[in-house]
Amino acid sequence: MKITHPYLCVPIGNTARAKKVCLYKDKALVLEFDAPIDPVYPDYEHYVDLSAFLGQELTVVVDPDIEITWKQADEIPPREFYREKHRPQVHFSAKTGWINDPNGLVFDGEQYHLFYQHNPYSHQWGNMHWGHAVSPDLLHWEERTPALYPDELGTMFSGSAIIDRENRTGLKSGENDVILFYYTAAGGGPVLSRGKRFTQCLAYTTDNGKTFHKYEGNPVVDHIEAENRDPKVIFVPELSAYVMALYLNDNRYTLLTSDDLLHWKPLQELSLPGDAECPDLYPLDLDGDPQKRRWVLSGASDRYLVGEFKSGKFRCLGPAKRLHYGSNSYAAQTFSDIPAEDGRRIRIAWNTTGIPDSYFCGSMCIPCEMKLETIDGEETLTAWPVEEVSSLFAEEEDKTLENLAAGTTELSRRPFGPQWLEFTVTPSQDSVFELSLFGMTVEVNVEENAVRCMDKTMPLCMEDGKIHLLILADAMGFEIYGGRGQAFLCMGFCADDCLNRLNLTVKKGSIKTLCCRLAALNSVWPSK
Repeated sequence: MKITHPYLCVPIGNTARAKKVCLYKDKALVLEFDAPIDPVYPDYEHYVDLSAFLGQELTVVVDPDIEITWKQADEIPPREFYREKHRPQVHFSAKTGWINDPNGLVFDGEQYHLFYQHNPYSHQWGNMHWGHAVSPDLLHWEERTPALYPDELGTMFSGSAIIDRENRTGLKSGENDVILFYYTAAGGGPVLSRGKRFTQCLAYTTDNGKTFHKYEGNPVVDHIEAENRDPKVIFVPELSAYVMALYLNDNRYTLLTSDDLLHWKPLQELSLPGDAECPDLYPLDLDGDPQKRRWVLSGASDRYLVGEFKSGKFRCLGPAKRLHYGSNSYAAQTFSDIPAEDGRRIRIAWNTTGIPDSYFCGSMCIPCEMKLETIDGEETLTAWPVEEVSSLFAEEEDKTLENLAAGTTELSRRPFGPQWLEFTVTPSQDSVFELSLFGMTVEVNVEENAVRCMDKTMPLCMEDGKIHLLILADAMGFEIYGGRGQAFLCMGFCADDCLNRLNLTVKKGSIKTLCCRLAALNSVWPSK
C-alpha cells in the first residue's frame, strides 16, 4: 500500500475480537498495534497517523487474516467531542481511545503535565503509549499528541517525572531545565519487543514537553524479577539522594537510590499488604508541622505506609492503612515540582469506570490535595478535591433542615450534569438514612459506622457527633469523601438524567440537623 494521505482509517467494532496489525517497510517492522477491527459493521473509525511515511510503500499484515480494503484520509473528521452522553464533564478523559494509569505528573513552572497510559487505536486496553495533556489549573486540560510510543524494548507502561534542576544527568541543552520521565518498557508481548523483559527506562524533554527523546543508554534499571514496573522517582533529602520506588511482585516493592539519576543501586525491599503495582512515594508534614516530616508509600489500591527515612532506610511508623474503599479508583500518583510556596501535595487517580458503546474509555478522578493529619490519635492520610474545583460552582444552594424523622424529603432538584453535594449532619445514635440522585443511592448507618454505595462500604468518620460527607457526581459515577477525606469511595455507574431529585430518606432514627452546600459544576470542556 502506498501512503498517500496522513491517516490510515481503522474501522472499529465495539464487540469485535482484537486483530494484530503490522506495517512493514522493506521487510522491517515499523509499526504494530492491536485493535477490534470490523470492516463489515464498524461502530466508528480510529485514525492512525502515518504522516512519517507519506509517499512510501508499506506492507500491511493483519493477523488473523481478514478481508479489508484500507482507506486513507487527509484529516480526522470533526466529531462532537466532549458533549457525548456519557462523557464526564469535570474529569479528564481522552478524545478517543482507552486511558488508564496517570503517569509523569509534573508542574513545569507554568502548567501541569498529565501523562497517562493510552491506547490511541481502540477503546480497549492495549498498545500502551504515554498520552499527554496540559492544564493551567488542574481542571481544564488540553490534549496533546502522545509523548512516548512503543519501541524494540517494549510498550510504554507506567512511571513518573521529575525536573533535573541541577543537570545531574548532563542532558540539558538549552535554557530550560530537563524534565525526566521514568517508565517501564514492557517487553515480551508485541512482535517488536518479543523476547525482551520488563525494564526501567528514561525519556526526557528539553523544551517543557513539546518534544520527547528516549535516553540512548536505556534501560537505566535492568530486569530484577517478574514484571517489575512503575518507577516513582523523588529526591529524599534525608538520604541526599534520589530514590526510585519500584513494584516487584505480589505485595513487594523495592527502593533504589541514585546520585546522577542514571545509575541506580538497591537500597531495601518493602511489603505493602493488600496492594500491588504503581508505587507512590512523597513527603507530608504531620498536621502541617515541618518538624514532623513523614513519608508516605502507597500502592495502586490505596493502601499506604507512613514512615521516616532514618539511618539510611525507610522505617515504617505503623501498619499499613487504607484510604480508598470503592471499586473505581486506581494507580494514584502525586505531582512533582509543585513550588514550595504553593505548599500542596496534589494527586490524580485513574477512574476505572468503563464508557459504554463509545470510542473513548476511562477517565481520571478529580485532583485531590493530600494531607497527613492526626485523627483519633493516629497519623492518617487524607484526600480532598483541590480548591480550584470551587471555580466551577454554579447555581449554588445552601440550606439547613432540622428534626427530620422517618420519611423522604426532597432536598433539591438538580440540573443534569456534574454536582458538588456537601453535607454536615447531626444524627441520632441509631440513625440510618439515604441520599439519592441520578439513580445512585448512598446509605449512612451510624450504628454500624458505615457509608455504603452499591456493594462497597467505607467508615463513617464521625467527629464530635457530626457526619461530614461530600459527594462529587459526574456522568460516570460518584466520588464520595468522608470526614476530612480519610475515607474515600469512587463508584462507577451511568447517571440517569431523569432522576434529578436529590432526596433524603430517613429509614431509622432521626436527624437533628442537616446542612447542605449544593452546587452544579460548569463543564471543563470547550462549549464547541
